[in-house]
This record gives sequence, C-alpha cells and structure tokens, in this order.
Amino acid sequence: MKKNLSSIELHFLLPELKQLVDQRIDKIYHPTKQELVIQFHVTGKGKRILRLIAGKFIYFTQSKEPADNPSGFCMFLRKHLSNARLKSVHQLESERIVQFTFENKEGAKNLMVELFSEGNFIVTDDKNIILSAIEFHTWKDREVRVRLPYEYPKRKYNIFQLAPDDLKDVLENSSKENTVKALAVDLGFGGTYSEEICLIADIDKNKKPDAKDAPKLCKAVSELLTRKMHPMIVDEDVVPIELAVYTSPQQEFPTYSEALDAYLTQFKDFKKSPKEKQMEKLSRIIETQKKKIGELGQQELGVRAIGEQIYQNYALIAEILTEVNKASEKHSWKEIQEKLKGHKIIKSINTKDKKAMVEI
Repeated sequence: MKKNLSSIELHFLLPELKQLVDQRIDKIYHPTKQELVIQFHVTGKGKRILRLIAGKFIYFTQSKEPADNPSGFCMFLRKHLSNARLKSVHQLESERIVQFTFENKEGAKNLMVELFSEGNFIVTDDKNIILSAIEFHTWKDREVRVRLPYEYPKRKYNIFQLAPDDLKDVLENSSKENTVKALAVDLGFGGTYSEEICLIADIDKNKKPDAKDAPKLCKAVSELLTRKMHPMIVDEDVVPIELAVYTSPQQEFPTYSEALDAYLTQFKDFKKSPKEKQMEKLSRIIETQKKKIGELGQQELGVRAIGEQIYQNYALIAEILTEVNKASEKHSWKEIQEKLKGHKIIKSINTKDKKAMVEI
C-alpha cells in the first residue's frame, strides 16, 4: 500500500492544485488530528473539496467525512481564513512541503502542509512567522513554535534543478552500495523513481555509484520530470506518469487526484498516524483484557457458589467420604459402584480415578 506522496509526485500534482488559485474558501473541517478538509467555491463550477493528510497526501476528493465538534486548530483556521481566496500554491524547492497562500480582509496568511515524517499543518503570517500548528516540536536544528519564523529542513540539492556536477558530487561521496539507493536516499527520489531513472539512463541499478554516470543520470532525471501526465493505479501503487518499471495491467484516470481518491478510498488506515495506530492497538488489548476479566468474574461466582454449597453441607459430605473410604478398604471400586447404584446423594462412581460424584 502506498504510504505517502514523493517529491516527484507532488511536482506532478501541483498543476492540479493551481486550478484553485483565485478561488474562495467555503468551509473548513478537521475530522482527525492529521486530516484537514477545505471546501472551495469555484466560480462557475460549484464546490471542490481538497483533502490534506499531514505526512501523507494532498488530493481532490468527491466527498468529506462528517466531523465532530471542531478542534481549536479548526476554529483558528475558520476565524483567520474565512472567505479567503487562494492567491498561490507552490512546492518548497523539491521538499515534500506545499505552501498555500490565502488572502482576505485581514491580509495574507500561509498554510504550510508538511508531508514528511508524521507531517504537520502550520499557519504563518505574511512575514512567515508561525501563528499556529497542529504539532509543536523542537529539534536539534529546527523549532516549530508560535512567534518563531517558519523554517524547514532542506536537502543539499534541489532535484528539480539538478546539474551534472551536483549529481557527480553525490555519486562520488555516497556511502550507499548501489546507484539506485544513492538516488533514492541521498537525493530523495524514492525507490520507484530511482529505478525508473536508471532504466532511462540504461545504467544497472545495482552497480556501485560512479561519478562517470552523472551526465546520463542527469539527462534521465530531466526526461522523467518532463513526462506527460498519465495517472494510473498499477501494482498496488498510484502514479502520475507512465513508468517502465511497471508492466502489469493498469487502471487509468483523467487526473492524479482522481487516481489518488479512488486508490485511497479502498483503505481506512492511511489517514492514521503511527501514534493513532498504536493507541488503537492498545485499546483493542485493553478491551480484550476487560472481556477476560468479565469471564473470570463469572467463573469466580460459579466456583464461589459451589464452595458455599460444600460449606453448608460439610457434615454430610464428610460422612459420605468416610463411608466410601471405609468401603474401599474391603471392596473394589467396581463393587462399590454396583452397591451404590440408585443412591439418593451419590450419583456416580468413577472407578478409574476413584472419585464419587454427589448431588446436594
């Protein structure tokens, strides 16, 4: 199952998102912590619903899930982005971050949608000072806090402006064991698109990184990034362009958003963060334990009832045990079984285990 969008996929999705420029926000929903739904009113076409999943996806959808009481973050967005128009949308270099810039009578504000790691939604003012976010963090070289400038982790190279010398430097200094991993990890192309680049360049993906391959690989990157849109679901993946690495039958779509919407509606867990999934797992364990405790409680009541019956009839049971034990000294258990047939209290004798069953 596809877990998130890559930098390249965001690059191809961007023209679809730009169709919202100059359109007005109609409604904002925050169904889950990691999910934001923005409904736009598009002139002459009616509503368009944009779904944003922090750390994972952005796409247009046909429906929105009902939301409970709006969160504090949702109320903040409704207050500051009410009736705002989208003025621009762009990807920050080749990072998995999309910046939506809105404007209304209050002025301009930015919504930063981070699609890396666990993701985040961050609102900044026109000077890029943080006003709100769904997650506040402090890292070694980055901090997301109110009243601080918005900064994001940057790779050394922008893969959309990659020069042969840049690629040569990466290949020369890569610690990865082969070319495909150097492209995937050191430059952030991801596994699928790194394999495609190697195919285009006619370079064995498993060979050690070689700086001599830089010109061919750089040309292959350029060819990949300028391919015509051809959204499809293929081999449990959903991609915006045709890829030679996939040869299986495919389901084609008019837009990448439609392909994503069709693909992701098949799954329910894609919107959940690892923390949410862990909480659900713990909740299931707790429910199982509660059920087991209830069963043990019922067993305890049954055993306690038997114990009370034994206690109330202790003298009678002790007398029966004494008589049966005396009889066993002179007779076999088989003989005792025969003699006690039809007894009012002793209902059966287990000759193998030498046990008597009584009914009181």
